[in-house]
Amino acid sequence: MGVCPSQKTIERYATGDCSANEKRTIATHLTQCKDCKQKVETTRSNMTASAQGGSVDVPKGGSEGTPVDLASQPTRSISDDVTLAYNSDDLTASMESMIEGYKIVEELPRGGQAVVYKAIHTATNTNVAIKVLLPALLASARARYYFEREAELIASLDHPNIVSIRDSGIIHGQYYFVMQYVEGRPLNNYVRSENPPFRQKVELFKKICAAVAYAHQQGVIHRDLKFANILVDKRGEPHILDFGLAKAAGLSEQSGKDVVATITGQWAGSLSTMSPEQAAGKPGLIDVRTDVYSLGVILYNMLTGQYPYDLSGSTLEILQNIQKAEPTRPRHIVRKFDSDMEAILVTALAKDRDKRYHSAADLQADIDNWLEGRPIRVKSISSIYLLRKIIARHRYTTTVAALLVLIMLGFGYFSFNLYCSTRRAQKERANTVQWATLEGTKGLAFDRQVVFTFFLQAWHQDSVKQAKWTNNLLAKGCKEKKAAEFLLDTRSLEMKESAFRRDLSGQYAWFADFIVGEYHYKNGERDKALKAYKSSYAAIEQLIQKGQFGIDRLLASRLMGRLDELNASDKKKVE
Repeated sequence: MGVCPSQKTIERYATGDCSANEKRTIATHLTQCKDCKQKVETTRSNMTASAQGGSVDVPKGGSEGTPVDLASQPTRSISDDVTLAYNSDDLTASMESMIEGYKIVEELPRGGQAVVYKAIHTATNTNVAIKVLLPALLASARARYYFEREAELIASLDHPNIVSIRDSGIIHGQYYFVMQYVEGRPLNNYVRSENPPFRQKVELFKKICAAVAYAHQQGVIHRDLKFANILVDKRGEPHILDFGLAKAAGLSEQSGKDVVATITGQWAGSLSTMSPEQAAGKPGLIDVRTDVYSLGVILYNMLTGQYPYDLSGSTLEILQNIQKAEPTRPRHIVRKFDSDMEAILVTALAKDRDKRYHSAADLQADIDNWLEGRPIRVKSISSIYLLRKIIARHRYTTTVAALLVLIMLGFGYFSFNLYCSTRRAQKERANTVQWATLEGTKGLAFDRQVVFTFFLQAWHQDSVKQAKWTNNLLAKGCKEKKAAEFLLDTRSLEMKESAFRRDLSGQYAWFADFIVGEYHYKNGERDKALKAYKSSYAAIEQLIQKGQFGIDRLLASRLMGRLDELNASDKKKVE
């Protein structure tokens, strides 16, 4: 019969926290030792009582006080019937012989009520997952009923991000159903290893949220949403699985045998993502907002790397934290955390169900709003907030509009100045007409400089779309238009420089040198850029000596800034 295991080992066996080898050894011992079998049953009875208000220590991590990742642990479940030990190898062999057309490959991580196998459907040579009710529970009408209802609920859901069911039945008294097999990683492992950008995490969560919203529309509440129950495949697509604790919306746990719900244990949910109403043991309060809360915990962890509150300590302490502890503000974990996303998380994690999103669809709608740059529903709407969101969403359009307003203001200023000057010079009409023409020309030249300055800024920042928009505002044939088209031309400098310099010879040679300098400056060729800038500056000095003062002030100022920058850089190299 062997040496009886210690009480600590029996407790780990009862909670499912021992290894597969250790579990098989204890199971074999229990078939021969009635005393140890009674200890297991007593331990499980105590766990059931503690789940309703007692205290059971939660498994710790590598050091005392470090919380274990509860989302990666199987959902604890205690049957109201006695769960006997079983031999894993014997069950695997018997299943392959009983279910024709399938070849068992390996056993997957199991829960307390069922075992799941990876198998091959021999007719199509495709991988599937087969879920089997443990033989020890076949005598329980309750366990059989809920197992069948789980299969029915999954079969009622047809969504690309929810694992589908392919077959179910009873063979030689053994209950089973066959599901789609997902080759993937748990959501938390995927996020940790891939570490996608913030926005991609939100886009991934949106797909999960859409799948849950679909299940709610079909009248199914999952009640056990956690990282281990969401697998992400090689394409980055999430898949929700394990509806063992699901229930139909609008029905309570005490609805009797006709209830359209499934629950494989006394704990309807996992501690890491459990809602306050679940932690309080009030199944009558569970509805779609319960899943909304779990989704909020999942998104919070995806974006911050932490849970909203402390999950270390005894079960009773964790349940108290879930019910009463306010979530840590994301901005206290991640600096400059997006304020709109924080508002979404705070709403989803509200302790009061009435203050949460009323459905997963509402949560998904605000996620869509955030991704599209629209105002979210849960944030107080002010004129400044709306204006900020509109500007952020239409950045290029807003820039162009601001540019046009600036041009109009500039033109208005020159027009007003022209009007006032004309009124003062009515007695010298001929001179006034000549002066007005000159001022108008200067005004238009100034406007072109402003537009071209915006173009250069966008071009240096590689904002091609914005640069092309700005280029369209320049008058055809002007030197600024020719320069913009030269810079936007993707050909090499050797192929386009000669024609460009011919178009801008004579009094505009300085401008051609300046533009070529800008080309070299962007490409990191600082020596060539400095040479071109110096040539441009020398040409300007010659024009001034000849009495030609019509130099573009804005562009000349930009030229001087470039020369100062590059000369200062050369001095530092010498030093």
